[in-house]
Amino acid sequence: MIPLLSLGLAATFAAALSIPRQNANHTPVDGLQRRQIGSDPTSFNWVRRFAAVGDSYTAGIGSGEQLGGLFHNFNDWSCSRYDLSYPMILQQWVGSSIEDFQYPACTGDQTWQVYNQINALAGNLDLVTLTAGGNDLCLVDIIKDCIVLAFYDEATCNAILQKAEQNLANIMRSNIKEMLLALNSKMATNGIVVYNSYARFFNTDNEKCATDEDWGLFPWVAYTWLGIRSTPLPLTIARRQRFNTLTAGLNDLIREVIHDVADEVNYKIGFNNWDLWPIEGVDGQMCSPSSSGAYPDRNQPDLLFFKPDTRKTLFRSPFFKRNLELQVENSTATPVTSGTPPIPGPSDSPLPPLEEADIDPVLKARLEYLRDSIPARDLDENGVDRAIYRSSLWNSVNPRAAALHALDKRAPTVPSCPSDARGWLPSLGFLLPDFFGRIFHPNEKGHNAIASFALLETMDLRAKVLGVSPEVCEITEVFQCWRAGGRTEYVTADRADANLKDFCATVEGPGSGYTNWIRSKKYHEGTPDEMEFFLKGGNVDNVNREECVEAFTKIVHGCDNGDSDNPMNWKFGGRWQAGEYEYDLSPNARRPWPPMKAPNGQCTGKYKFLFSDFEMYGAGFSSWDWGQETILPQSKGCLGLGVTKWQFVYLPEPDENGMEWRATWRTPVFVSNRCYRNNKVVSSVGGDTHGCGGDAGA
Repeated sequence: MIPLLSLGLAATFAAALSIPRQNANHTPVDGLQRRQIGSDPTSFNWVRRFAAVGDSYTAGIGSGEQLGGLFHNFNDWSCSRYDLSYPMILQQWVGSSIEDFQYPACTGDQTWQVYNQINALAGNLDLVTLTAGGNDLCLVDIIKDCIVLAFYDEATCNAILQKAEQNLANIMRSNIKEMLLALNSKMATNGIVVYNSYARFFNTDNEKCATDEDWGLFPWVAYTWLGIRSTPLPLTIARRQRFNTLTAGLNDLIREVIHDVADEVNYKIGFNNWDLWPIEGVDGQMCSPSSSGAYPDRNQPDLLFFKPDTRKTLFRSPFFKRNLELQVENSTATPVTSGTPPIPGPSDSPLPPLEEADIDPVLKARLEYLRDSIPARDLDENGVDRAIYRSSLWNSVNPRAAALHALDKRAPTVPSCPSDARGWLPSLGFLLPDFFGRIFHPNEKGHNAIASFALLETMDLRAKVLGVSPEVCEITEVFQCWRAGGRTEYVTADRADANLKDFCATVEGPGSGYTNWIRSKKYHEGTPDEMEFFLKGGNVDNVNREECVEAFTKIVHGCDNGDSDNPMNWKFGGRWQAGEYEYDLSPNARRPWPPMKAPNGQCTGKYKFLFSDFEMYGAGFSSWDWGQETILPQSKGCLGLGVTKWQFVYLPEPDENGMEWRATWRTPVFVSNRCYRNNKVVSSVGGDTHGCGGDAGA
């Protein structure tokens, strides 16, 4: 759950793009003109010495204008520091109370390098902010090399992902801890450290990103034809979920280490988890259903990350033959194209596969010469490119870092990434321009969000230093009903009642010291009554079970009650936010629409001499249990004898008659009249099949 104060700060910093550039003539806002009350945690006049260390998230690659140049502040330029990064936004906001600002954050740095950044800081620091760890998992490299530049095929990319997952499990915890311990000697009394999270890049609502968009950057299409790279891997839901899981796992690990190390350091440390903002606060993730594939995208103005233009258009491919004409003027022949075709929109047909006949003849000759000079790919028995074992996560290619770790066992363990090899292929490392390097990093709006949440975390930590309660906006109540918002999924009332009681009785909080967490549980998965309960906690680490029952009861019975158009009392779910908790009930299955006003079904019996076979369809009843607690036991009770050959399936979606499930079974003969034709069995479970047709002897 995102606290309301965070939402307010994020809205405030939406205007941060108007902050004057670092290299412009500008007098910063005077921090001393802010509140002067010594016990006010929202005053920042205590920040005299400020440092920002970390990787590209802190350097701010691509966000605004690049700092420095080849002959001026070269370190700023070579590390791709930008003037609208979140540290620069914070520096401008805090104002002239800052007497010393150290900014060694560098794009591409891993934890061992951030450890070096920390050791090189001048001490007595009041405030430090950082991001670190993402490059140790090589997550951005993986996405670029498997999706955007697509140098590797699926088997190789899966191998890299598995290694990244191993790095997360095996080396990240100690690496992060050693960085934070290294800050001990650098912090002033009552100093504050804010460790910022990473954010999950991808929306996973549908497959549009895989089927309707092309994530392969067009300058690299030639390499497919050269045989040294693969077709870009489609960004399927499953692949996006795996990338998101890595990011979420890293965030969870950072939070755990911060909790563990808090008692070992002499400063206050907090975790700024802004990850939910692109998901819940705004439509900020890539692959959003609202996206056209363009960047910038008028359909998705709140996107918080840099991305390539992923529309499937002819404009993006430079390799198709041009229609040439010769224009003769003053005895000189000049080739002239027959015109530039219009740029297709995102709904246009996708490009056909690249064929040899489509390639410009001059380009084709050059590519053939280059292709002949490239060695064949070396694949292992699993189809994995062996080059990845020589120059990726498996082997250190940073001798200086390895030596550092050998001399200082407390120094972070050295990982390695595909780009560490610094070769021109398959990854370009430092040769990759920022225009490409910024992809999958926060854009200006993303850095505004990080800055706003970092300010909130700093205020909370400052309140602890001062021994006061942080200033917050009290949330009285936010209540939403999903049906009013246009949702069409619904569930049975008694199942929602039973499940809310189970969820509130069994859900557990994260434990001491953890904040901003989510717990969820699905019930009746794969049935028409599938529903999911969510509990989100803010600055709390436990579950208020009494409030949980009260909240979900209000959602279940406060939203869809007494509606004459809903005689079956279907429950559409909703959300209730009160204080530090948010409760959400969301039905998931597609059901007949408009909502059923009565249960419906069909039944047919067939007499087979020694036994009878029955087939039944239903909707609006037995929609959660596969008939195991409704139709089946009631049939056995009515027959007095066994039921055999029982089969019950839920249909993927309602059929042409609006039916949700189908059941078949076998019984002794002559039972239909007393159990099914008279509707006895189905009426006992709240259903109606309007009798049961078929043979009279069934």
